Amino acid sequence: MIAILSPAKNMRRVTSPLPPTTPLFLPQTLPLLQALRQYNPRQLEQSMKISPALALHAFTSFADMQPEQPGTPALLAYDGLQYKQLGATDFSRAQLNFAQQHLRILSGFYGLLRPLDGIWPYRLELGGTLKFGGKSLYAYWGAQLATALFAAGEPVINLCSAEYAKAVTPFLLPGQQFITIDFLQQKPGRKLVMQATAAKMARGRMARFVVQNKVTRPVQLQKFSWGGYQYAKALSTPQRWAFVRGED
Repeated sequence: MIAILSPAKNMRRVTSPLPPTTPLFLPQTLPLLQALRQYNPRQLEQSMKISPALALHAFTSFADMQPEQPGTPALLAYDGLQYKQLGATDFSRAQLNFAQQHLRILSGFYGLLRPLDGIWPYRLELGGTLKFGGKSLYAYWGAQLATALFAAGEPVINLCSAEYAKAVTPFLLPGQQFITIDFLQQKPGRKLVMQATAAKMARGRMARFVVQNKVTRPVQLQKFSWGGYQYAKALSTPQRWAFVRGED
């Protein structure tokens, strides 16, 4: 079983207890880097629709990047809310090695990352408007991410946002098991909604659950419980599993 995660916008460089591995799609990343280095900060600001400060930071990150040198393992490099809940900085070497086998991170810049793949800070959203060779990033990566993800024939647990899951779902083949996890909140009138922040935290916690409990089969995830979320069999289908918590 493999669980997939979205990346985070916030990133950091830290020391890893294990040597970084080389991203699988680094050859495809290098043309993206070359293209991005042609933009000045003002152009990045306008194209990415971000603030001047963020655009300058992105410009500097692309200029300073040395992709031929080891970076920070992806699971430690991303520093958003989901990754704070995942808490990989306290994983043992054995847990990091397990994560390397059973977690993947989708990235608009790096394609498909293993947890120990060394990466450099960058800013590039998969669903952004930038074009590369006249193509969106979805078209640039095409089917190759889904092909790599299912190469071993294992079930895939989708803990990604919709933006990143769209890099995989159009290319699913018959017989491939792809289970999306929905974290839902009970609201008055029995209405169920997804609260983005809470769902993001829960995705990180489920990924941590996978590593700490050495989860290798999807059914084991049904025991996951955190922040009031519990598996709701009656609301689940073979392709979408619901985890629900009560009203605030």
